[in-house]
Amino acid sequence: MKDDFSSQLSARILAGAAPVVVGLDPRVQSLPTKIAPGATEPDRILAFYREVLPRLAPLIPAVKPNIAFFERFGAAGFGCYEATCQLAKELGMLVIGDIKRGDIGSTAEAYAEGHFAMADALTLHPYLGRDSLAPFLSHCSASGKAVFVLVRTSNPSACEFQDLETPQGKLCDAIARAVDDWGSDLGDPKGFSLVGAVVGATWPDEVVRLRALMPRAWFLLPGVGAQGAGFSDVEGAFDSRGLGGLVAQSRGIMQCFSPDDAQWLDHIEQAAVEFARGIREVATA
Repeated sequence: MKDDFSSQLSARILAGAAPVVVGLDPRVQSLPTKIAPGATEPDRILAFYREVLPRLAPLIPAVKPNIAFFERFGAAGFGCYEATCQLAKELGMLVIGDIKRGDIGSTAEAYAEGHFAMADALTLHPYLGRDSLAPFLSHCSASGKAVFVLVRTSNPSACEFQDLETPQGKLCDAIARAVDDWGSDLGDPKGFSLVGAVVGATWPDEVVRLRALMPRAWFLLPGVGAQGAGFSDVEGAFDSRGLGGLVAQSRGIMQCFSPDDAQWLDHIEQAAVEFARGIREVATA
């Protein structure tokens, strides 16, 4: 499928876009003071993204709205999430819905149907096994959507469970092998699959080791910046063409200004330019 998520992402990066995804984790207290003063919090958030996303669209291929930061405002917040996804798509950006769902049967199918209507790819928990992925994989097969499965997360306590020994090695290794299997017949057989993996950049040795277990998986790499990882920590995710990794950044770009700074929009654009340049250099080293 030439227009599936993986093919689109590969094409954009090969055409010059940086392998970067900007996280949309709106915090009202960090919004510019001049953005829709007096409006509701969801309306202020959406007004902010209407200013920011047109500046980011020429620079980066994708955004990753985190639904928790929208859902906390109830129905209006969910509407803001939906509108933000639609805005990004209208600007030509791929949308990764950071929803981290994990359930089975008709519940999983309902999640897949609802969230794939808004996003091109979704983050998922694998704890319930293949049953929890099956409805999402069906959508991937039918419409070229993608998923990113939590394999080795960036948080400090990830090792408490993800490093537990199993007959297949660490638990994260067992999940990695499942990701490779789930994506075996999805996507370009000679390229990357539609089943990706969330692999924290805070564990650079694990990035390299897990790449060997998941040679066709896109890696979604959180942790650069506020969580302590540096640009060089993601180098092991990329192939010789600079493909295979999508490095996430949120606060370092979207909160790089003081709320009362009149030049806040320029600061965001410059931060995005600098982050994209740094990641592009590492990816093509």
